[in-house]
Amino acid sequence: MKRLIIVPLLAFVLCSCAPTNRRHLGTWEATGMRDYYVIAKISDKAIEITTPDETYSSEYVIDYTKTPIWLDMAWDNKMVRCIMEFIDKDSFRIIGEDEADKPRPSAFEPATDVLLFQKTEKKK
Repeated sequence: MKRLIIVPLLAFVLCSCAPTNRRHLGTWEATGMRDYYVIAKISDKAIEITTPDETYSSEYVIDYTKTPIWLDMAWDNKMVRCIMEFIDKDSFRIIGEDEADKPRPSAFEPATDVLLFQKTEKKK
């Protein structure tokens, strides 16, 4: 009987110590934009977005339990509520809403507002 109690307890401890999903970490470049580039550098604690005009830094919250994945960032005193979806291990798409009176997007539409990101190679 004691073994039956130990097994679920051990499983709980191992699961709670497992690392969170980290596939979003790294340096990503927006693709498909002819005259404009966006680079996103995502670390454990912050995201840095570089555009031709400026570089923005923000803390973020990501929730892999949601489908599609929820990503929230604060920019210029606004909360940007996004959804993101990994296409494969090296690319994802994202769409967001920064107007407080509008809900988080629930789909990747309109397609013109969706950004596609490709993981960049680390320079050696």
